[in-house]
Amino acid sequence: MKQIVWKKVGWLMCFSMVFSGVWAQNGTNFQNYCKERAQSAASIAVEGADGWYFLKSELRHLGAGDFWGDAAAKTAQCKDPKAQDPLQAIVAYDKALKAEKIKLLVVPIPPKAVIYPEKLADGNFTSGTRYDASLQRFYQELKKQGVEVLDLTPLFLSKKKGLSEPLYCLGDSHFSGEGAKVAAQAIAGKLKSYGISGSKSYTEKTSDLTFTGDLYKSLAKGYSETRKLHFISGDPVVDKASPVLLFGDSHTLVFDAGGDMFASQAGLASNLACALKMPIEVIGVRGSGATPSRINVYRRSKADPSFLKQKKVFVWCLSAREFTEASSWSNQVPLK
Repeated sequence: MKQIVWKKVGWLMCFSMVFSGVWAQNGTNFQNYCKERAQSAASIAVEGADGWYFLKSELRHLGAGDFWGDAAAKTAQCKDPKAQDPLQAIVAYDKALKAEKIKLLVVPIPPKAVIYPEKLADGNFTSGTRYDASLQRFYQELKKQGVEVLDLTPLFLSKKKGLSEPLYCLGDSHFSGEGAKVAAQAIAGKLKSYGISGSKSYTEKTSDLTFTGDLYKSLAKGYSETRKLHFISGDPVVDKASPVLLFGDSHTLVFDAGGDMFASQAGLASNLACALKMPIEVIGVRGSGATPSRINVYRRSKADPSFLKQKKVFVWCLSAREFTEASSWSNQVPLK
């Protein structure tokens, strides 16, 4: 009996070692592939399969490998040595918020290529396989430092299988209306676990929207796409007195801010308010969600002495590519 058990254990160990080796090799291949595609890209839009396009800077990020600590000097697009490390900046901000008795929830939006690697032309990468080893290590390091991180990647990978709509726009660098809703529901779940929810009344209506995203626009070929959006109506979705602040890059604005953000009341903020049944405050920027968004929070705090006292949770939502591509990761941005 012992011999049989040993054989089974030995077989499982052998299988595990082989599988891990294959996964590591595939992960390395993915990193190298992304690096090469970014280096050879002639514009910000990198062509994939079936009408999908990827952002050059996103692929550059995925090709960089580890990007915090000493590695930041080699991977960061920022040239200031004091503002290259996202780990230091995020940990410092978390500590500053804790001193104000405010919880920080960091929500990186997964790179499109990580969720849809099979859409990278000629890449031969498998749908459902997770290739972002560096991001996973970074999130674990943040957690070790006491920072709460909501990693949406496992959820997005599992959700995409049963959806008729993609979680990302084909010709834009943002998530789709479906992706915004899935992310909003996941964030709402975390906030509810903190005891934060309301009793406001909202109605959701799904409608199609045809638009030309930033990647399609860069091609100047007249491409457009039609995506389903989840429009929210009813009680106000935004309130400056809310205990919840959503801040970060344009993922906090797309489908909500109108104009170049395509629509209103169908983005992350509106769907989050609907899922929570309460309004939230939003401070989003169309540029980098790393330092500029925190500067805007600081300005809001300086203008309103009651701002920090009203807040219980800061939800910092930004594209994961910002960890290397941001113009600055200063750890000296004050709260007040």
